[in-house]
Amino acid sequence: MSRKYISTAIIGDAHKSDILGVSVTKGFTITCSSDGYLKFWENDTSDKKLSLEQFVDKLGLHHVTAFEDTIQSQKVLLVCTVSFSGKCYLYSYERESSQLTSLVEALPEELTNSKISYWACKLTKDELGELNILALTTVTGHTEVFRILFGHDGDDNGEFKTSEVSQDALLPSFQYRGTAYANDANFATCLDVNVGQKRLAVGHQNGGIYLYDLEYLKLLYSFESFGLKSNLSSSQLSTTRCVRFSPGGSLLAVARDSGPYGTVTLYDVKYGETVGSLTMPTHSASVGIGSYAHGKWCLSVSFNDDGTLIATGGLDNQIRVWNVETKESEAVLTINRTDISDEELKNSNELDKATCCSLSFIDKGANVAEGNNDGLVIVGFDRAIRWFREAGGV
Repeated sequence: MSRKYISTAIIGDAHKSDILGVSVTKGFTITCSSDGYLKFWENDTSDKKLSLEQFVDKLGLHHVTAFEDTIQSQKVLLVCTVSFSGKCYLYSYERESSQLTSLVEALPEELTNSKISYWACKLTKDELGELNILALTTVTGHTEVFRILFGHDGDDNGEFKTSEVSQDALLPSFQYRGTAYANDANFATCLDVNVGQKRLAVGHQNGGIYLYDLEYLKLLYSFESFGLKSNLSSSQLSTTRCVRFSPGGSLLAVARDSGPYGTVTLYDVKYGETVGSLTMPTHSASVGIGSYAHGKWCLSVSFNDDGTLIATGGLDNQIRVWNVETKESEAVLTINRTDISDEELKNSNELDKATCCSLSFIDKGANVAEGNNDGLVIVGFDRAIRWFREAGGV
């Protein structure tokens, strides 16, 4: 079945440099950039108004993740980002003042150790409220895991003993749970967490994927890359770019390099088996080995809220939306700088390509005015943010 997606909003020159990460909450689209800023864009306005910008680190930011929950009838929004210095930053969003409060004083020793250089980060909510998680990878192949607890007046289970909760009690603390490590010192490039299934997935620069039990941080399965490889140990042709669990946690989607191409493989989480690959048809004589999802590296993947669709995007300027069951491409979006006004392009140059560094599905109903269809947001090297929604009845 073919699907159509229409553009709903475009903000060119949204940051002063490459936009490398995006995270979507109910109220905001949050972006991070190598200009060192976090920016919050309102989801419920047609022009995606800028609500907040926060300077974080002069060396720039490359990953961002968000956590939102309701604690004792109070809405809580946490944001974690990592800079090119290897430092992790955590903030709490104050709704009354529409400002970010640094959580540096709440961080444990493991998160403030200057000898540890972090890379990817993930905040994950437990629907039962028992095991909210912060996980971060390091450049030495380790993954540090922390439990998020709310309130100085909480018990050992992180539950409140009192019926009334002060604003200070909504500030989190982070309890170190341990380190996931599989004797692979290769750069840990990406990760994802599924609390419901108690699973942690970590991708490495050499193409390896490790699936851990989240509760005990015990290695369950490892998945090797079958893409193109180099005889030189210093040259990696199968770097893992992104790993994502499906909403129910039954599947794991992995985006890897295979030489100059981008591959996406689906794995069964329960049995540790390969389910299949997402492949595009090609008649190119230069593609003699393997099957590929993108003509260049695929940097980001995202499932929609019911797990029936998966979006992939990368350096070939194309966004593909796939049916998870049939593994067929149902929509292709081509990103081009011509959709940005000349005024917004004045600060860019020919090196600012319209590629996809990161993308995310937007849950149905996030913007009432745009109907109840799936939405997409895409960011990349051209400093622009693009929002789309599926065409059709609302």
